[in-house]
Amino acid sequence: MDWHPETEIEQLRRKLAQAADAARDAYRDTTRLIRLLSVLGQPASAEDMTERLLTVLSDVFFADVVCMVRREGDRLAVTASCGLPEDDPAYTSSWPAGPAARHALAEGRTVTRGDGETDVALSAADVPGTLAPLRIRSAAWVPVFGYTDSLIILFRSSPIPFAASDVPILNSVASRLCLTLRERERNAVIERLAHHGHLLTRHLRLEPLLDEAAAQLLLLTSADRTWVEVVEDGQAHLRAHRGLLADEIAGWPHPFGVDGPPGSESESGVLSVAVPREDGPLALLYAARDRGERFPPGTAEIMTIFANHLGVAMTNAELYHALKQRATRDPLTGLANRSALVTHLEAVLNRPELTRVGLLFCDLDGFKAVNDLLGHEAGDELLLQVAERLRGSIRPDDLLARFGGDEFVIVLDGIRQLAEVAEVGARVCADLGDLYVVAGEQVRVSASVGGVLGIRGQTTPTAMLRDADAAMYVAKARGRGQVEVFDEDASHRSRDRLDLRSELLHALDRDQLHLVYQPIFTLDTHRIVAFEALLRWTHPYHGTVSPEVFIPMAEDSGQITAIGEWVLARACAQLRAWHQLPEGRGIGMSVNLSPVQLHQPQAAERTLDIIRASGLHPNDIWLEITEHSYLRHDVTDYVTSLGVAGVHLVLDDFGTAYSNLSYLKRLPIEILKIDKSFVSGVVGGELDLSIVRAILAIADSLGLVAIAEGIETEEQGAALRRLGCRLGQGYLLSRPLPPDAAARLLQPRLPAPPAYTGAARPPA
Repeated sequence: MDWHPETEIEQLRRKLAQAADAARDAYRDTTRLIRLLSVLGQPASAEDMTERLLTVLSDVFFADVVCMVRREGDRLAVTASCGLPEDDPAYTSSWPAGPAARHALAEGRTVTRGDGETDVALSAADVPGTLAPLRIRSAAWVPVFGYTDSLIILFRSSPIPFAASDVPILNSVASRLCLTLRERERNAVIERLAHHGHLLTRHLRLEPLLDEAAAQLLLLTSADRTWVEVVEDGQAHLRAHRGLLADEIAGWPHPFGVDGPPGSESESGVLSVAVPREDGPLALLYAARDRGERFPPGTAEIMTIFANHLGVAMTNAELYHALKQRATRDPLTGLANRSALVTHLEAVLNRPELTRVGLLFCDLDGFKAVNDLLGHEAGDELLLQVAERLRGSIRPDDLLARFGGDEFVIVLDGIRQLAEVAEVGARVCADLGDLYVVAGEQVRVSASVGGVLGIRGQTTPTAMLRDADAAMYVAKARGRGQVEVFDEDASHRSRDRLDLRSELLHALDRDQLHLVYQPIFTLDTHRIVAFEALLRWTHPYHGTVSPEVFIPMAEDSGQITAIGEWVLARACAQLRAWHQLPEGRGIGMSVNLSPVQLHQPQAAERTLDIIRASGLHPNDIWLEITEHSYLRHDVTDYVTSLGVAGVHLVLDDFGTAYSNLSYLKRLPIEILKIDKSFVSGVVGGELDLSIVRAILAIADSLGLVAIAEGIETEEQGAALRRLGCRLGQGYLLSRPLPPDAAARLLQPRLPAPPAYTGAARPPA
């Protein structure tokens, strides 16, 4: 074989040139890759980093236009670009996805088109119309692998095709771009979560809180739709959302779990996490992307962190709700309390509407008797039943409140005339009048109802409550289960009553209270055997105030205890003074006791201490208790202790209540007072005459003394004597007298004292 040195040298030169070209290409590719990767490593936001990368890609690959696009159906939305004018329509209307773009997305690999020997020719469908003036000759479509169906597209007018060595560089850059974008977006979301998570805690009501959560979740996950579900009794209820359509909202409530288990991403692109609580999920958060796009990795972690923030905020909202309930709700019935009532009433009175506002003030009749007889727990049970009946008596928009004790208030919005208020009041009375079963016992209570009508913009809550209270007292004075609507007279009585209640607090200190004494005589000889001490209040403005008015006030306010002890001490001191007189020896003093006094701690000891401190013996004192409501099992020890000490016990108003004879057997009663309502009928009234005869027979058979009250005529006195009644008191025998006038009655040889002018016809 012939050897030609020239041929070998040419081969070596050619190989050397090829090696030099390869080294130059490798250096060029390495340099390009370093430039591109350095952009990805610089600190910047995802948007800024993407724009810088596209600029460098345009530079190193000599591209006229470099874009990053996201597939939206069969079109491509431009998300960033280098080389496109700012007013290019691609930013608003997107591009159609050409064959090359669809192929790159479907295959998940870079596709090039151009004039190269190995390239597929670039078609007009692959070049957007707005780029036609650039005469694009080659292009590359690079999938950003795993990043929301995105592509990097490089367009260039140069006829030089993309080389095979360009593809690995583009693939590497796209892969690193995907990782960097995910990390930057995750960091941005975490930062946004740190900055905006506290916005949840500003909401103290659940509905605004969940609405805020849906809005924040949309930003944190870049989702198209978000919603929040709350699970109640195995059903998922939609509480807030962003982006849901009307037909989608109609799908709630539905059984819990149909959206997939919390913490997973469904095939349809719905990601869900649970808002945790020990006893089960507090709520469920959902984020969804249209067209089934997958969420970037880490989204579930971000949603979990957000769910923990939301859980804390929901717990705070529940605590706030509980505290608000405690501040505005009655703890027994769950109804609005007095504070919430006033707030609501003020709000409805300030509404600019043509209608008016009605108010009903309901006070139970007979509740105290049930409470005393069966105990406080039974009383609470009765109040719960009353509250339930009242709920059924009113409209859904009306407010029902427990004002205090056994008082309830109803606010009627949208009322036009007073007759409507009276109608609702009558319905309330009817609904409350049926029997109740409390503590295994059948009891009956009714309600006295006062109603008023308020004018928006003129009436105040205070005035309405005051006038309704006044109307209620008018109703109560007419009997049980009555309704009275507001009038001017009731308003004036209300103001007077409020004034008197306030003034009563100071009546004792201001020396406005005093005692008068009505003697108790023997009906045959008119000898005085005792005096009954009667309390009177002379007000500097209102004048003489009836005991029937101020005694209940004193009992309601609790002042009756102090006043009652003052009355007993003053009466004992007066009796002690009369015992110093020869003609006063041996007479007794009768003092009335309030039921409130009977239930005070150490009541018997306090009573005996007052009697003995005056220098009297307990045997000198008669204590009167009424039959109506005071004789309960819980006062047995009290009256027994007094009886053992020598105090004479008087049962007042006998025959007007249940006349339970077991009281007479169980308690050390010595004296019965025949009520004046029977005494007034002994002349010409066969029924009353028979009742008095029966009472006298009972007293005689039990060895008790009977006293007839309210004797006002000679005929009544004569009839009582014929029946065998020995003792009596009343207007005929003597009016209640001041101490000096009463003392003169003890002197039998002196003429009778002039009539006492403190009251025209005082009660016995």
